[in-house]
Amino acid sequence: MSVSDKIVTGASGFGLFSWFTSKLHGRLTDEVYNRYAHVYEPAGIVSIVIPAYNEEDYIEQALKSILSQNIILKYSDYFECIVVDNESTDKTSQIAKQYCQVISAPRGKLNARHAGIVQASGDIIVSCDADTYYPPNWLNLLIRHFNESNVVAVYGPHLTQGNLLYKIGMVWYANLIHYTMSGSGNAFLKKAYFAVNGFDLSIDQLNRQEIQIEEEIVFPAKLKTIGRVVFELKACSFTSGRHLELKDIRSKSKYVQEVKRGERF
Repeated sequence: MSVSDKIVTGASGFGLFSWFTSKLHGRLTDEVYNRYAHVYEPAGIVSIVIPAYNEEDYIEQALKSILSQNIILKYSDYFECIVVDNESTDKTSQIAKQYCQVISAPRGKLNARHAGIVQASGDIIVSCDADTYYPPNWLNLLIRHFNESNVVAVYGPHLTQGNLLYKIGMVWYANLIHYTMSGSGNAFLKKAYFAVNGFDLSIDQLNRQEIQIEEEIVFPAKLKTIGRVVFELKACSFTSGRHLELKDIRSKSKYVQEVKRGERF
C-alpha cells in the first residue's frame, strides 16, 4: 500500500468513526431537547437536591435549566428545588436564593447531598450538580420510570463541554461503559436511600476518587439489592468539563486554585 493509499484509508476510517459518533450523539440528544414531548405525570413529590461550593459562575445557568424543565412547567405542584450551600465564600448562596430554597451543610459534597435529602419533602430525590446544564426534557425522561413499581433509581449519561476529543470520548463512554451512576444526573426513592443507609459520610470528601466510588458505584450497588436501577440513555445532561483545566499546570482559574489548596475535590 502506497503512502497516499494509507492516507486515504486513514481519512476514510476517521470519517466512518466520526459518522458513528455523530449518530450516537444524536441518539443521546434528540429527545432530551424536545420541550414539546409527551410529559408524564410524576409518580410522587419530587425534590431536586443540588450541592454547591463556590459555584457563582455556573449555578444560575444550572438552576434556570432545571426550573424550565417541561415537566416542572406542567406539574409545578409536584416539585421543590433545594440548593445546599457547602460553606461557599462567594455569591453562590445569594444567587441561588433568587430561584429556590437554600440550606447549609458542612464541607463535603456528600454531606451536602445528605442534608438536602433529609430536608426534602419529596418521595423522589433528584441529584443535580451546580455546574451542569439540563436540557428541557431531561427530567421528564428520567423520572417517568418511577411509574413502574419495582424501580428504585434511574440515571442517565452525562456529556462534557470541552475539547472535541474529550466530547467524542464521552459520547462513546456514555453509550458503552455506563457502569457508574453519575452524581450529576440521577434520581432515587427517598425511602430507598434510607433503607440502604445512604452514603458513607466518613470518607474523605475532598478526595475525588473516594467521592466518585461512594456516590457513583457503591451507593447504586446497594440500591440494586432492594430494587431495579434503570439506565435511561436518552436522559443526558451536560457538565461544564472544567476538570479538564486540572491538566493545564499553568491554569490560574479559581476552580484549579481551590483544588490545589485542597478546598474541593
